Amino acid sequence: MATFPQVEGYKIVKNIGRGSTSTVYLAHAKNESKNMVAIKVIQRSKLSKSAENAVVTEIGVMQKFKHKHIVQMIDFLWDRKNIYIILEHCDGGDLSTFIKNHTKLPEKICRKFMQQLALALQFLRSHNVSHLDLKPQNLLLMRSPQLTLKVGDFGLAKFMSEKTQMENIRGSPLYMAPEMLLHSRYDVKADLWSVGVIAYECIYGRAPYASDSIKDLCEKVKKVLPIEIPPNQVSSECRNLLLGLLKHDPSERMGYTEFFKHPFVDLDHVPSTESYEKGLVAIHQAVKLDSEKQYKAAFCKYCIGLQYLIPYSQNESDKIKKEALQLKLKEYTKRAEELKAIYVSKMKSNSDETSDKSPTSSNDDDRSPTLLSLCQNTPQLASAVEIALSGQMYLVEGQYEAAVEKYKVGLNLLEKLLEKEPVGVRYNLLIKQVTEWKSQCENAQVLLQTKDQKVDQAIDVTDGFSSLTKGYCMFMNCICLILCIGILCISNYFNFVSN
Repeated sequence: MATFPQVEGYKIVKNIGRGSTSTVYLAHAKNESKNMVAIKVIQRSKLSKSAENAVVTEIGVMQKFKHKHIVQMIDFLWDRKNIYIILEHCDGGDLSTFIKNHTKLPEKICRKFMQQLALALQFLRSHNVSHLDLKPQNLLLMRSPQLTLKVGDFGLAKFMSEKTQMENIRGSPLYMAPEMLLHSRYDVKADLWSVGVIAYECIYGRAPYASDSIKDLCEKVKKVLPIEIPPNQVSSECRNLLLGLLKHDPSERMGYTEFFKHPFVDLDHVPSTESYEKGLVAIHQAVKLDSEKQYKAAFCKYCIGLQYLIPYSQNESDKIKKEALQLKLKEYTKRAEELKAIYVSKMKSNSDETSDKSPTSSNDDDRSPTLLSLCQNTPQLASAVEIALSGQMYLVEGQYEAAVEKYKVGLNLLEKLLEKEPVGVRYNLLIKQVTEWKSQCENAQVLLQTKDQKVDQAIDVTDGFSSLTKGYCMFMNCICLILCIGILCISNYFNFVSN
């Protein structure tokens, strides 16, 4: 029978992890058997002077900081043999094990983890703390009430301002920034490289420079071998984030402000009291505009409100509150769809009236030239624009596969033709429209993937939802995205037709 160390006030249940100088045990307070904790037992005899300093740092950082996405330290004790750090127990294991169990993670789950990691880093940077050992093994998961990521193991953390330069190697080689690995000199951006490696591993199931030895790893980093991001496997937002974080030169690497504001991370819509309040304000404005028959403005406000409230409803742990909120969201979604139908009907009516006007009408002289009219003298351009335009209408109708196909064909033609297009009014209009169509194409791809793969059923994230609730939330997300991009597509389409 295994013998466990004696920790005052706690009863150890079993061993759940082991390191070079410490062992982690599952335990509970002797008078509270239901509240489990993790106790990190560090053998003092195995600690060097630097290791002792690391333990002091870890205790100091974890004792000071309380945050939803940072493992909470409950207490610490010591005796002649050991140091005992009592931590909240994360029942989902670590991110490394989670990735291995699923081979690789859907982009939707990766986004969720990146949001939570970003919130933790945002808090740490506000206190000038760099972790310096970010890796999946140090990111722990809580399964209840929702799948939640928490940053742990602050043994290598340092207080660093934006201008601080460090020269001692810290961290795990596979996740270590190139400047740290090769030059032993780094700043606060070292953590962002680690974040990029973690995101890459979530998506592809392996680190970008996966190697059998440190020597091989260093050679790959030294040669600045390009990091492969297979095309058409991730959204452009995800790809942009990976490329921005995995810049070998820290001066070119994405900074914290850019990371926190990145559209893939999308911190603005992460469930919180603030996001809930923003959603309610938008919905109240939508209801008021709706009563005033300002249908277009009301539609847009409903979309904005739903973007905030749908994620919040998914994250609500109180079953009664969740059901009540989801019923209200169903009503708002239905009304937004009704307003969309009203607006489409009105736009069609306006288009018919415009087409009935005489070509010699005086209004024609005042009308600014549209993209289609400017392209009429160049058949190839006109054809490419019409193909992409058909993609817009397929998207509005919910035919995502056809929309993606048309967008890709039209955009491919337009990008080639733009290389020879002289700078001018038409060129500027084309550039602006191509940017919009690319964004719409990406949205159509996301909707298509959500529809076909049913991400929430393909991976068990154990977030407390029943199968029916998961399906509802996925449906609501789709509806929200459709509504938000639908208004732009419809407006663009009828502007083209009417001219």
